[in-house]
Amino acid sequence: MLKIYLFLLLASCVLWAQKSIDFSGRVSVNTLNTQYDETSPIKPDSVAEDSYGKTTLIPGLSQFINLALFARTTTLDISLLGDIRNNSWNRLDLSNQNTIDRLSLAVRYGDHELVLGDFYQTGSDFFIQSREVRGGRLNLNFKGLWSARSYLKTSVLGGISERKLAVGERSIGLYKQFESSGIYRRNLGAASLRIGESGLFDVGLHFLLARDDSSSISAPQNSDDFSSLNAAVFNRNTGLDFNAMFWKKRIKLFGEGFYSLKDTLGLGNNTDYTYKSGVDFRYNLFKLVAFYYRIGQEYFTAGYPFLLNDRQGFKIENAYNISNMAILVLDAEQYRNNLNKKSDMPTTRTRLANLSVTTDIKRWPEITVGFGFRDDLSGSVFDSDRNETKTDKISRKYEFRLSQNFGFNRFSASTIYLDLDDYSKIAGSAPLGTKQLIGSVNFYTRPSNNFFLSGGLVYSELSLTDGKKNKNYFLYESHRWDVIPMRLIFEGNVSAIKNEASGGGDEDLLSNYWQLNGQISLEYFFIPSFSLKLIAGTNRRNMAYTTAEALQVLTNPDVDPTYFNGNESYNALIYGVELNWMF
Repeated sequence: MLKIYLFLLLASCVLWAQKSIDFSGRVSVNTLNTQYDETSPIKPDSVAEDSYGKTTLIPGLSQFINLALFARTTTLDISLLGDIRNNSWNRLDLSNQNTIDRLSLAVRYGDHELVLGDFYQTGSDFFIQSREVRGGRLNLNFKGLWSARSYLKTSVLGGISERKLAVGERSIGLYKQFESSGIYRRNLGAASLRIGESGLFDVGLHFLLARDDSSSISAPQNSDDFSSLNAAVFNRNTGLDFNAMFWKKRIKLFGEGFYSLKDTLGLGNNTDYTYKSGVDFRYNLFKLVAFYYRIGQEYFTAGYPFLLNDRQGFKIENAYNISNMAILVLDAEQYRNNLNKKSDMPTTRTRLANLSVTTDIKRWPEITVGFGFRDDLSGSVFDSDRNETKTDKISRKYEFRLSQNFGFNRFSASTIYLDLDDYSKIAGSAPLGTKQLIGSVNFYTRPSNNFFLSGGLVYSELSLTDGKKNKNYFLYESHRWDVIPMRLIFEGNVSAIKNEASGGGDEDLLSNYWQLNGQISLEYFFIPSFSLKLIAGTNRRNMAYTTAEALQVLTNPDVDPTYFNGNESYNALIYGVELNWMF
């Protein structure tokens, strides 16, 4: 805490030293009370009270603080953003950073920026993409190195990209839901340097290092004497990318390549590489992007651990705008997997294509018609444990969208139909086919400056050839009415869900339900910068199964006693107050 106090003191001195400073921002404090009967008629006595709940809806009082503070001087631009929560099952503890949702301080000086706290880092899928980091980032941008358009950009960041979660610990935000596997704290650091000339070329160099702290949590053993934690990882990535523009930036050549080393601590390491290179051509109303890529089977980056690896192929993106008529879009891709040619898995070739036509005629409805195709085909591999393994799938997608604007009103509708024929032979005997229909209708209307209304309906139907079926209906609506402009505001929203499942046996008991969630609020502005909002609502779910049916399922020794955890009927009343201060 001493470091925090010293930093705040230093920041205050810096601001006080400025000749002129402008403060603005918003502080919102919200407190809600959620009430419902927490007793469960089907919870087995062998399950502890603190390990079971009727729903993930957290009961009791909860508090939420949202901060958006800004300070501007002639040379500095400072912002402090924060989201802090506290409730009966996730107590706010300043010594435990996991209990703080977001707290971010950003200081900008010209083209330079310093960020401390929480931030999202975006970039390349092969390096860092959409990664939340808790730590610090420094961006330095220099211009006019050898010409007016030349520049040098550097970025250095470091912090925690994954917060620790011990086995059996409650996940933040979930009521009486515990993690059966833990997560080590992952420390991540990265540096990038980019040099170039605007409109001509640029080259970037990148380096990333990430390491799991295996001492951050313990690693308990399960009944099979295996750890319920994934092995700790030490990951290093390095690479470069480039862009070169020609013919008044109508043609751009681009490419990037990265090398990764993933050291699974105590279990050996894997190395691999990935690259992408292609051309981006744009002329008037025509666009063509084509590139060839490879993502290694063992390639891994902690900056984007969700990257789909083990594929090599090409992709083409094509679009043409027929002025005041229509927009034609064609995307095509082909790739294969099993790049390391492992003998126990088949090599699959995948082909994808999507074609769509969208009308672009003034005062006419915007209509889109699309068709998509994908096939996955492989040879056969025989394995002593899995017998024959092969992939043979064909899927088709049909899409229709309609939208129309009428002044301040808008209407839209869409339908997507997916048809998949699956003749694969894989372990687990997956269903041989599936069909899915998704339809939606949406509207927005603003009959006056003081009132707006929006809503819609979404329908989804899924059918599997093994007899399982699922239907889902989702209805929603929201509105706002300025009863007295700048003085009294009435808002409301409601959503209703109905889900129907069949053919899944006991699994259907968790999927057959209807749920209603609604909330209204009345906000009064005492002065233009301060308001009080009264909030009331309800959240109700009704499961289709009876208590007798649930108890009968729990008599099966193969069914976990917590099978219905978080999936019972409930009827909750929610009410509270919110204070908003704007300055």
